Amino acid sequence: MTLVASHLFKQFGPTRAASDVSITLRTGTVHAIVGENGAGKSTTLRMLGGAMRPDSGEMTLDGATYAPQSIGDATARGVALVHQEITINRSLTIAENIFIGNLRGYARAFGIIKRKRMAEVAQAALDRIGVKISVTTNIDRLNLGELKCIEIARAISSDPKTLLLDESTAYLDHREVDAVLKVMRELKSQGMTIGFVSHHLSEVLAAADDLTILKDGQFVGSFRAAEIEANEIHRLMVGRDLSLGTYPPRPPQADLSAPAVMRVDRVAVGRELNDFSVDIRRGEILGLAGLKGAGAEALFAGIVGDEPLRHGSIEMAGQPYHPGNPRHAWKNGIAHLPGDRGNEGLIAGFTVLDNLVMARPPTRGPFFDKTRARSMSNDLIKLIGIRTASADAPCRSLSGGNMQKVVLGKCLAVGPELLLLNNPTRGVDVGARVEIYRLIRRKAAEGLAIILSSEDMPELIGMSDRLIVLRQGVVAREFPVAADVEEHDVVKYMT
Repeated sequence: MTLVASHLFKQFGPTRAASDVSITLRTGTVHAIVGENGAGKSTTLRMLGGAMRPDSGEMTLDGATYAPQSIGDATARGVALVHQEITINRSLTIAENIFIGNLRGYARAFGIIKRKRMAEVAQAALDRIGVKISVTTNIDRLNLGELKCIEIARAISSDPKTLLLDESTAYLDHREVDAVLKVMRELKSQGMTIGFVSHHLSEVLAAADDLTILKDGQFVGSFRAAEIEANEIHRLMVGRDLSLGTYPPRPPQADLSAPAVMRVDRVAVGRELNDFSVDIRRGEILGLAGLKGAGAEALFAGIVGDEPLRHGSIEMAGQPYHPGNPRHAWKNGIAHLPGDRGNEGLIAGFTVLDNLVMARPPTRGPFFDKTRARSMSNDLIKLIGIRTASADAPCRSLSGGNMQKVVLGKCLAVGPELLLLNNPTRGVDVGARVEIYRLIRRKAAEGLAIILSSEDMPELIGMSDRLIVLRQGVVAREFPVAADVEEHDVVKYMT
């Protein structure tokens, strides 16, 4: 099924989200849409998938006029969309989440749901994308990557002819990404048309037949993926040369005499982390590698007080530290960038300003200081390169990558002693990644202690000074100097 869009235009207030965008998704091919944050990728995909209507322009599906009024309209025409942000309802079962738009299809007389049959079909959809998730699992026990896989299974369950994936691999670990790319190739071999957005060019070049580059809402060009080099894609996306490298240089050697900002001694948290000990020094970036559930997120939850310690102790600046709750952690100089920005990192309906200063609002006496708040937010917007119409714009008007920058800005606004980063560049384009990496390295050089957990292995190796590999809640290996590590060295201790 060939989907053609011609001269699409979409504007939100003064912001042109997409302008004169034309794209052709050929039958039985994989088509990637790439560009910087705010380039119009998600807007374009949402128009193709019926989630929003273009202000002008035309679309056709196998030559027939295609103008979906809703996601349901698009699904009925054989076009399924998987959104960038997590859209799972945790009050429902896995099967109910997969068939949330088609529960009537499994209803008997008097509205009684045929749950056994629904569970069987839901399990088949999960098995089709190669993830090991049982439909009987309590949904509260699933991590973000598993929730994203459920959304992909939901889309495939409608047996679409065209599948649109908006940053659907951003929440997945390397095994899950490989599984999704494999599914994409299998679906393509069955004649399905696939359009996807990704900031990881390795995924684009591994899976795409065609690609379209957007910049500042404008169409740059469409290419056969085999006929364009990665450096050229970067140049057309970003408009500047990134050949000097993605990761800033490390300090010549770690300062082993630097004082420990935090000392973790035989800490156990929840079911995931057991007897973990480490010292985090000033100016150090400590990397944590591991599959989902290996213990990194549990450590962060224990440090910020989201989960109690089963046993063990933590010291902060040489003094006993008893994490009570996240507010207590922030007041004690610990900032946390969570893995799920939409539900944990920001409030999308609040303004950029509100989100940037919410962790430690500036006050004058007992009152909120609006003047200082505006000055702080404007400085952070400039420092981090947040693309927004103004500090007063609601966060929901930003691209996913710029939302991520807002969460990072909120962390830096409190002047922390320790910064916990969970996938800090998730959903962020290559140009902005370079800027964020330089900012993180600069903050480390100023003495900030940083713990970095990431599913992006090159990021983890490229940014860490020291690297600890976790497997099933315990330390499987420590690499004192991350610069000497190869990706395969890390992966073999993760699995």
